Amino acid sequence: MALASAVVGIALAVHHPLWPMGLLLMMSCAAVLEGALPGAWLLLLPAVIPFMNFSPWTGWIAFEELDMLLLAVLVGGYSHMAWARDAQAPSKATRERRLLMALLVALALTGILSLVRGVVDSGGWVFDWFGGYEQAVNSLRVFKSVGFALLLYPLLERQLHVNALRAERLFAVGMALGLAWVCFAVLWERAAFVGLWDFSANYRTVATFWEMHVGGAAIDAYLAMAMPFAIWALVTARRPSLWLPAAALTLLACYACLTTFSRGVYLAVGVQLLLLVLLRRSVQFTRLWARWRLWGLLVVAALMLLEVVAVLGDDDSFMGQRLASARQDTGHRLEHWKSGVGLLDSRLDWWVGKGLGRMPANYSALVPGENFSGSLVLRSEPLGGASRNYAVLRVPANLDDLMGSYALTQRVELSGDSVYVLHMDVRVHQALKLTVLLCQRHLLYDGDCQQAAVVMAAPWDQWQTLRLPLQGPPLGAGSRPITFALSVDTPGGAVDVGRLQVMDGAGHKLLRNGDFSQSLAHWLPAAQSYFVPWHIDNLYLELLIERGGLGLLALGTLIAWALADFLLVSVARGPVAVTVAAGLVGVLVVGLVSSVLDVPRIALLFYLLPLVLLGNVGRRK
Repeated sequence: MALASAVVGIALAVHHPLWPMGLLLMMSCAAVLEGALPGAWLLLLPAVIPFMNFSPWTGWIAFEELDMLLLAVLVGGYSHMAWARDAQAPSKATRERRLLMALLVALALTGILSLVRGVVDSGGWVFDWFGGYEQAVNSLRVFKSVGFALLLYPLLERQLHVNALRAERLFAVGMALGLAWVCFAVLWERAAFVGLWDFSANYRTVATFWEMHVGGAAIDAYLAMAMPFAIWALVTARRPSLWLPAAALTLLACYACLTTFSRGVYLAVGVQLLLLVLLRRSVQFTRLWARWRLWGLLVVAALMLLEVVAVLGDDDSFMGQRLASARQDTGHRLEHWKSGVGLLDSRLDWWVGKGLGRMPANYSALVPGENFSGSLVLRSEPLGGASRNYAVLRVPANLDDLMGSYALTQRVELSGDSVYVLHMDVRVHQALKLTVLLCQRHLLYDGDCQQAAVVMAAPWDQWQTLRLPLQGPPLGAGSRPITFALSVDTPGGAVDVGRLQVMDGAGHKLLRNGDFSQSLAHWLPAAQSYFVPWHIDNLYLELLIERGGLGLLALGTLIAWALADFLLVSVARGPVAVTVAAGLVGVLVVGLVSSVLDVPRIALLFYLLPLVLLGNVGRRK
């Protein structure tokens, strides 16, 4: 297992569009760390998961930097297991442990079956480093999380056997550190684009969850899982020097939750707080309490209440508008769910699903009027004695009110205020309009922009070169990131793009891989304002549609067992078990109105929570 993980990890690293040598070095360090200090991954992984994805810079969708770190952990962990003493191995299997192993095998088999069905449904396996949501590689993208979770389980089980309290605490500290990163990312994002205290603007934070370039609820699910760990840090800190950072983290996490403007997150956090209050007497906190702590908790509670009032108390707040439209949103959501379930058109679909990662493509193709807002594919053609790569950007004919909401994008760096000029080789087979933007954009929302538009009144069957000066306010080199975007603004239009380059006044090139000679490296398709086909917005329907009743039963049984075991046994283990259970309950609540498993980083944490609760099952004294 260690050797196989090393081979796959090295293959990923050497093909990385930006930092192949740096990632090889990172993998080596992580493998050595895990081999020398078994269990270090329990802190490392949850701490770095929120930022181990650089899709806007790499153009990768199916793969991410976290994959290489996970493979490095498997290299170090399994290498250590191969050489460790027998005394460190788990004790003889009990009946409960054998049942758990059988359930995990069932989860693996249903996942593999759904992976195969997804590949078949996409038309067969065609590997593409830059494959998107319609291709077979998307099935692998969705499978990664359950696959990695199951491969990590033997390492988790071993650490819980050696020292359960240490392993749980490492995981909790890692989750708290990861949450701190997300909170600071939220603060930076809001300060840069809308202001920390402007709660009326139509702006929902995404932090560093770039998978939301086609919408979704990645940050919602993450905060629902992570918020209880801020409270854990707060109530278990023994000294003021630890308590004060924990209090700050709790307040920042509350702010992050509020600025998602997600009703699902609000409900999840409310349920979690209720659960923690109900179970407070089941956890041995008594020796941790002191008068200064009680006064401190009252202050934190009062400040959190002020945050809630600031966000929800204003009649003009964005959340007030969302709450006012709740009834209409519910009707649309029910129609969306009905259309999603309608994709299951055979008995076999109901049992094993359409296949992992296949909901978006099937929904777009089969639900009338609900197709993707655009598509991007790479093609090549002969050019002299060689070949020429070009990108085809296409928009549907039936979404004319969403023109410009799907674009080919790339992050760029500006050296200062300047006049920017676009040079572009294009070919079109119908009259259409193209729009080019250079915008202050984090992911979904624009600040100041420079732009240009060109109307092609007739087809251009031969390649033509365009030179377009961009017009607009100075963008500067401030704290706001800059994104280049090209979109087709004619219903049913398609453009072949053979070369793109933006030049500043000094003649510096801003775009990487402008001729697509490196495939789609550095280019990321992104949607704005319309995300319906990409997500079913319900965890349970997501499982049913892609994995069928068998997959839903396998994962549902695992989660139900974890929560039941927690209520019967794990509460006595201490605050961490309560915190993990609260995180699991929170994401299940968010899953009532959001998809969870279509973001591998989030899905991995989701799988790990019940495994942490069950990792020591059958061996407790």
